[in-house]
Amino acid sequence: MTAFELELRESDDERVAIVELTGELDLTNAEEAERRIAELGGDRSCLVLELSGLRFIDSAALHALFRLARRLEGAGVPVGAIVGRDAVVSRTLAITGLDRIVTVGESLDDVLVRMPR
Repeated sequence: MTAFELELRESDDERVAIVELTGELDLTNAEEAERRIAELGGDRSCLVLELSGLRFIDSAALHALFRLARRLEGAGVPVGAIVGRDAVVSRTLAITGLDRIVTVGESLDDVLVRMPR
């Protein structure tokens, strides 16, 4: 199994769950990451995924993030993604269409200001 780490931070008002993902997300750990993120973000007003610390993400992990975003969106929890200045990650989210489901930005402030509430 490929190594990844997942850490939860909360916004100052504790309504926004910020899940920081580092390492590599791929077929070997995508389902576990999806399950753990869903557990952390389900009872918040919105969920923001900090993806700028990922070294690698494959199609299985992107599909898991797609499922997660759709499920949370259906429950009224909008999802955002922080990609930093990494053009590769931004482009990957755009090519897959994930950027049409989640609000993508370079920083937490950038994402939060554009997210539906």
